[in-house]
Amino acid sequence: MATRVEKKVLDAAQADIPAVSRPFAALGAGLGVSEAEVLKVLKAYKKKGVIRRIGGSFETRKLGFSSTLAGARVAPARLAAVAEEISKFPGVTHCYERAGEMNLWFTVGVRGSMAGVDRKLASFRKLPGVEKCFSFPVKKMFKIKTLFPV
Repeated sequence: MATRVEKKVLDAAQADIPAVSRPFAALGAGLGVSEAEVLKVLKAYKKKGVIRRIGGSFETRKLGFSSTLAGARVAPARLAAVAEEISKFPGVTHCYERAGEMNLWFTVGVRGSMAGVDRKLASFRKLPGVEKCFSFPVKKMFKIKTLFPV
């Protein structure tokens, strides 16, 4: 069971981590706890597997990037190897296996136009075991902010 301080830190970290040089000190100051306490809580919950990632979410198009959601059909025997190879590209996120015809899903982004995304997907299509790879670019952006109050 989370303590009162842990709950405050976990709730606040989901809502907004300040974009300053010492974000966890600023977060703690707003909660009345030290930077050390904030880091202690976050590290403990990351170690437990409750927190998967702490990082920024950016308006990539405003920063000059293009991206797409990709669905690939990969031979089951090659799935792990293909996922590992695709995940090496720094513009790839959310690379995961799913049941269904398209058994590997990921997002890929590049600086510049969709032509760059298309070139990267073309290189992924050449990986051994990739049978199909489709691009599902954003038609309309919906920003969904999900918070899980502790």
